[in-house]
Amino acid sequence: MRLFKWMFILAVICVVFVASGCTGSSATSGDTSATPQGQDKVKLVFWSHQEDAIVNAYKKLVAEFQTQYPDITIEYQTFPYDVYNPKLKASFSAETPPDIAEMFGTWVPAYSKNDLLVEIPDSEHVQQEYYDAPIGAYLRDGKLYGLPLEYNIENGGMLIHPQMLKEQGLDQPPSTWSELVEYAKKLTVRQGNALQIKGFDFVSSDNITFTFLSLILQQNASFWGDNEHVNFQTPEAEKAMSELVSLIAEHKVADLTTFGGELDTSDYFFRGNSAMTYRGPWTISAGLNNYKVNDFEYVPVPSFTENPPYFAAESGWGLTVAKRSNQQEAALKFIQFVSQKENLAGWNTDTFTVPAKKEIAEDPEFLDSNPYMKTPIEALSLGQWIGPVADRDYFFKQVNDHFQLMVAGQMSVKEGLTKIEQAINDNQDQHKR
Repeated sequence: MRLFKWMFILAVICVVFVASGCTGSSATSGDTSATPQGQDKVKLVFWSHQEDAIVNAYKKLVAEFQTQYPDITIEYQTFPYDVYNPKLKASFSAETPPDIAEMFGTWVPAYSKNDLLVEIPDSEHVQQEYYDAPIGAYLRDGKLYGLPLEYNIENGGMLIHPQMLKEQGLDQPPSTWSELVEYAKKLTVRQGNALQIKGFDFVSSDNITFTFLSLILQQNASFWGDNEHVNFQTPEAEKAMSELVSLIAEHKVADLTTFGGELDTSDYFFRGNSAMTYRGPWTISAGLNNYKVNDFEYVPVPSFTENPPYFAAESGWGLTVAKRSNQQEAALKFIQFVSQKENLAGWNTDTFTVPAKKEIAEDPEFLDSNPYMKTPIEALSLGQWIGPVADRDYFFKQVNDHFQLMVAGQMSVKEGLTKIEQAINDNQDQHKR
């Protein structure tokens, strides 16, 4: 999940894309204003989180939509991510939500199960147009309650510095997991006891969890049990976690010194502090635009087994319509407009996000205009929805916190997995009440 890549702003800034200016109040759905001809003009309120590329892409689509549908005005407001999520919850609780709400996929089930969102028309047919992983969280009982705009993929590909590989006599990226480990050991550079260049950096709050889950899937196993409980008491789960722990504790190709800091693992990569970094393709734009680095490649991460490199993925950002809206038809019309192939492809290109819709990802023209997307696009069919995670932050925190303890030798892998499982399942049960 790319949430921490945004640069958070302390003040709530409201961006409104209408001629009447900005409104600081919470949304009032279904407002209308009289046109010069005396006809009612529909006004929709649309909220999203703030990130420059995403906001600009939405603005472009809002302008195009209003040109095509002059009887509909969209008041577009944006909020910093750390403000946006609680504000969205508060608006639904107060029964004053925006007509259209951008939501991260993991949030959607809490709203859909409480009957707060409008079902997407022709759900059964529409869901076939999307990959399973991004559509997963928007589905409930076979019906869609929103449409994803992106495939939020954190695994499947990694950043590499080809020159660093060549200096160690490695002409090609690793093709097997054992090769990956051997490459990582050769590429690791130490200065005393400190790592100067990490051979294979996977130590981020997202990638520790995603890699662990993906290594389980690559053994043709599952990490879910009954009643929306996780099951980490399997040989496959123990083998997956043991492998990750050994990369740090035994092979020492990465460490925990920068874990939880202000910078992302990709920042250290583009600064030359790692040779291979397991990260989502959204980091590519940071290298090209922020660091002005282009001597890197984005290549597949080999499978842990002889099976295909399956991976776990969340449903990413998407659009939903509030059931409290008095203008549901117009709001749905906007979501459907955004989701049209040409419009959504433009949004994915402008935001450097992986398409959730099959016809876009599989269109050769999209890949031609986005060559760095080759690795993630080729892996999309291997992604599996992470599943019914009730509290995303808590789930990942349990894996990350116990992983650190296992690496430090303060608990065994088996004990750590037991504690992770118990904590997550207790939390899952609390959200059922």
